[in-house]
Amino acid sequence: MSNLRLINETEITSSVSSVDITDVFSADFDIYKITTNNFSTVGTTQTALDLRFINASGSVITASEYDYAYLNMKADTTFAEARATNSSFIDNFFGVPDQSPEGASSVSYVFNPFSSSSYTFAINQSSRAEAGNFRSQKYIAVLKQTASMTGFQLFETFTRPFDEGVIRTYGLRVDS
Repeated sequence: MSNLRLINETEITSSVSSVDITDVFSADFDIYKITTNNFSTVGTTQTALDLRFINASGSVITASEYDYAYLNMKADTTFAEARATNSSFIDNFFGVPDQSPEGASSVSYVFNPFSSSSYTFAINQSSRAEAGNFRSQKYIAVLKQTASMTGFQLFETFTRPFDEGVIRTYGLRVDS
């Protein structure tokens, strides 16, 4: 029997700049897996797919309480690190897709989002093609709030919408 339970699947089929995935985090699980597959942009310029969490009241958390760091691994040039503290969102978390066929996909894990007594942590790995070159990222992030989160928002900040992609959210059962 699988330790993963599919909670939500959302498919992007038209041009949008953000998607809210609500009511996926609950007391049922402490760890969640989120996959994004085949994201691509409307135009030929890539866009960053960013992350914000949504609290139990349904509000997107825009407070400057996100910290993150990531390593951008480029096949054709040197690797680059990026980090930020007290940001209002988690930049590039789900990768940086371009127009199809140069899309982006990722796998993320979110820890304790529903707990109101701990911060929400997340890790991610993403891959994409950019101008014909392979790119991959490894990510770690935290929302420094002790509040219950029930969902997340995937959005872009460069006014370059995306028009394809699938987001799946799973609960991860841990057997003792």
